[in-house]
Amino acid sequence: MPSYRIVLVMIVLLALPGLSHADADVPRELRERIETLAPNAQVSNVSETPIENLYEVRFGAQIFYMSGDGRYVLEGEMVELDTRQNLTASARSQGRQEILKDLSEDSMVVFPAEGEARHAITVFTDVDCPYCRRLHDEVADLNEQGVTVRYLMFPRAGEGSETYEKMVSIWCADDRAQAMDQAKSGDSINRDACETPVREHLRAGQMMGVNGTPAIVLESGDMIPGYRPAGEIVQMIQHVSGGR
Repeated sequence: MPSYRIVLVMIVLLALPGLSHADADVPRELRERIETLAPNAQVSNVSETPIENLYEVRFGAQIFYMSGDGRYVLEGEMVELDTRQNLTASARSQGRQEILKDLSEDSMVVFPAEGEARHAITVFTDVDCPYCRRLHDEVADLNEQGVTVRYLMFPRAGEGSETYEKMVSIWCADDRAQAMDQAKSGDSINRDACETPVREHLRAGQMMGVNGTPAIVLESGDMIPGYRPAGEIVQMIQHVSGGR
């Protein structure tokens, strides 16, 4: 029987959108077991792993491994020892990239790079999170180094919280970037209501495995949890992009 955590994650995923793709060779027993465990969820991908009769089951960036007969489920990191490649981390990165492609930049609060934009980072943020505010102080430096910063709303206290309402007001402001600056500085902002993507951002964060803020997603799909100084973020970007 799957562990409580694995079942809980699958239940959370039921209401979340996803892709729908699976290799044609996936055993019928496995498909049926997945449908039983998560009947309303769309699986992002099901594919064979290098281990015989073990399949990778991916919901967004959430990765599980299941036996071909659907009797066993595993959660953990799969590493190829010869190359030292973390296959699970690679699959998560692919999942995050797919989710980001479905999010329009028009639904984000964007601080564009100065001059030529060489890279972009996507940050799940909470305006009342101290380390999110600390990272925001580094945004101008990132922009100067050619990095566009794209904010997604992730109020950790959830819908209906004071922070959630603040982030709704930021989205509804005439100048969202200015409202974000004010909120991150601890200043009050006008409380406005309108149609917002905040709920969509929360769901995307859940699909990506975000469990704290700030959570910085690189173009490669790699995720940096927590605060990092601008210089360190740029170094990480260059590392995963081959020094560009």
